[in-house]
Amino acid sequence: MPRISFPLATRLVALVVLPLLLGAAWLFVSLRASLPPEGELRLTRGVSAPVTITRDTNGVPHIRAASDMDAFFAVGYTHAQDRLWQLELQRRMARGRLSEIFGKESIETDVWFRTLGLYESARSAWPALSPEAQRSLTAYSAGVNAWIAERHPLPAEFRMLGIAPERWTELDSLAWIKVFALDLGGNFRREIDRYIASQALTSGQLAAFFPSYPADAPTTATASSDPQRLAALATFQHHLESAYALGGRNVGSNAWVVAGRHTKDGMALLANDPHLGLQIPSLWYAISVDAPTYKVSGMSLVGLPVAVLGRNAHIAWGGTNMMADAQDLFFERSDQSGERYEVDGGWQPFRTRTETLHVRADFPQQLRKQYAPVTFKVRQTRHGPVISDYYGVFDQPVALRWTALDPGDSSYEAFFRLNYATDWASFKAALAHHVAPAMNLLYIDRDGNIGYLGAGRIPIRKQGQGTLPSPGWDSANDWSGQVPAAAWPQSYNPPAGYIVNANNKVTSDDYPYLISYDWASPARARRIEQLLRQRIDTGQKLTVGDMQHIQADTVDLEASELMGELRHRLPRGEHGAQAAEYLASWNGDMRGDSQAAAIFTVWMRHFRQRVFSPALRGSWNTPQASKILRNLQDDVSLAYIHEMLHRKDGLWCNESTAPGRETCDDQLSAAQNSALWELHKLKGDWSMSSWHWSGIQQTVYTHLPFSQSKPLRKVFERRIENGGSENTINVAGASFAGAEGYLQKFGAGFRQIIALRGQHTEHYYMNSTGQSGNVLSPHYDDMVKPFRDVRYYTLDSSFDKKRAAVAP
Repeated sequence: MPRISFPLATRLVALVVLPLLLGAAWLFVSLRASLPPEGELRLTRGVSAPVTITRDTNGVPHIRAASDMDAFFAVGYTHAQDRLWQLELQRRMARGRLSEIFGKESIETDVWFRTLGLYESARSAWPALSPEAQRSLTAYSAGVNAWIAERHPLPAEFRMLGIAPERWTELDSLAWIKVFALDLGGNFRREIDRYIASQALTSGQLAAFFPSYPADAPTTATASSDPQRLAALATFQHHLESAYALGGRNVGSNAWVVAGRHTKDGMALLANDPHLGLQIPSLWYAISVDAPTYKVSGMSLVGLPVAVLGRNAHIAWGGTNMMADAQDLFFERSDQSGERYEVDGGWQPFRTRTETLHVRADFPQQLRKQYAPVTFKVRQTRHGPVISDYYGVFDQPVALRWTALDPGDSSYEAFFRLNYATDWASFKAALAHHVAPAMNLLYIDRDGNIGYLGAGRIPIRKQGQGTLPSPGWDSANDWSGQVPAAAWPQSYNPPAGYIVNANNKVTSDDYPYLISYDWASPARARRIEQLLRQRIDTGQKLTVGDMQHIQADTVDLEASELMGELRHRLPRGEHGAQAAEYLASWNGDMRGDSQAAAIFTVWMRHFRQRVFSPALRGSWNTPQASKILRNLQDDVSLAYIHEMLHRKDGLWCNESTAPGRETCDDQLSAAQNSALWELHKLKGDWSMSSWHWSGIQQTVYTHLPFSQSKPLRKVFERRIENGGSENTINVAGASFAGAEGYLQKFGAGFRQIIALRGQHTEHYYMNSTGQSGNVLSPHYDDMVKPFRDVRYYTLDSSFDKKRAAVAP
């Protein structure tokens, strides 16, 4: 039989396929070498005495050091080992240097951060810190740089972008605190939204989108500005939310504490889960440190050496966003030269500085012409940076007043001292230094005590409520001071024996200072309290397991209460009757396997579109302002819809049956029909038994920047089916994304449960993604599924590797 040869195929394999396979194998082995060594590691360089770092089965470092400063060095070293790309990205973001590596698409982001001047503000914060706090940042920076100096193989992101990490500095840590404050405190966008909406809607209509908008507040701004220019600022903030996971309407947290008298073993209990933009790796990094006077376990923010939320040998603490209004926009008047602005009839010169951006050439860089540096001028008034200049608003500048930009920000000092606090008094004394972001801090100690303190710099306004931009040329609109620390909201061992906060209002109406009008819905806080009271009122003693079940709860109280109004308006017709069967006895549980949760959520989305969009659509002829208004429909709460249907005042849909006019029932029926067709399209059939909520809602952990590239997204991004809603304790605020269904990009970044009594400690946690930021590490995404399933690992400073994966 003649021999058959394939010379072309042989050459193709030899010349193309084999080299590609060998190259891929070499690259894989090379990138694997970027992972930190397994097993116990002893640090001897850069420390006063050897430091031991032992990683448990989940990749969490347990650090033993002979001095506190050596411990901070080791935290920096482990952050660099596991999150080097994240550190580089954060440093460049805060400094406004992303376009150096990402190119022209990042110019706008860099201009924004340079305009804010976070690095200049960080420089002014340094002298406000104690020598000990300064030394901790210096030690941390030295630890990061020690790993870099050892010249280990770099993670994939560096290789793909062709860059190397730069040295970390103390100011990089302080600047990152500013970015974190911006993440939690982007209130200025709500001012813009209100300003645009107030010129298009009546005061009654505004209440649908801004439920706590003061009844006596103006619905037309007292100063004139082009809404299109302001809308450009709000649109850019939305870009930051989606591209860089910064800010968003679902930013918040849950936290509660229970006194020892209500628990099974007399242990004070703390539960906490902060809600931020979701990303991979998570913003949070678990640490366990054992040093002479620094014995801390908890969640650190990558870029800082301390546990932001966690425990030490004496106390434990958790936190939520206070939702405080610490930002105000001021319209300014400038003269024709653009070099001076008006103050009480006189003129003052703008403070200015020149910024220069270096922009990377388009891909492939070797074949493209290098971009010329981008130079621009930043103007600043007595209120703060003029954030409107980039959008060309030179005739009506808009300046941002923000507590985080005030000189002498001592926020890091607060958390540094908090890590050393031993009791309620030292807890409060530490937090007296806190500036931004304003936070609710909850407390437990080993004697069974519980407490709460709202900490942060909250402005006092001479007049107005900070809900709309104010005329900056009149000093009557200025801030007159700040709420004194002695008057911050607080509670210690209240009669109820528990304290709950889920970004809801923290003070009663007789509190003498204005904190905010932007509180979250009280639904989550009500549900937490409801579940606690169910157990307490029946004589049950609470346990760590109860805290776990509460954190896993997916009942949406607003949905449950609205269903009481909707049960006599359920879908009809062939498909509607089947849907009605699922909804008839539904209690508002948004668990992932619920068909009713899917039907209800899609129904309400279409109802919002039909009822609220017409008033928002086209209110301005400018596209950006119109887009801002249209997006407001997502802010209409289920509680407002319930009230609207019950009230029957005809404000949004007609209750009359006059011919040619749609009633609320007509709108509900039409929304039902379009919702069922949407679900049919998403699921591909009319078999509603397969219409599970988790089948159309996914949690998305975005990778920065590779989620923006479809091919790379599949390698670096992670998604998982999930239940929940923005009102459930197990939170999942999702947005409709067309054929992809509903995508949740904001949610809990970690969960933590801590129990203290005497010398006994129980500490459970779960990060949302994993400890590592290296895509080749088994700890890159090994917590995604257990986090979705609300499971826990132990975090014990007396490290025992066998206990590392034990759940309560």
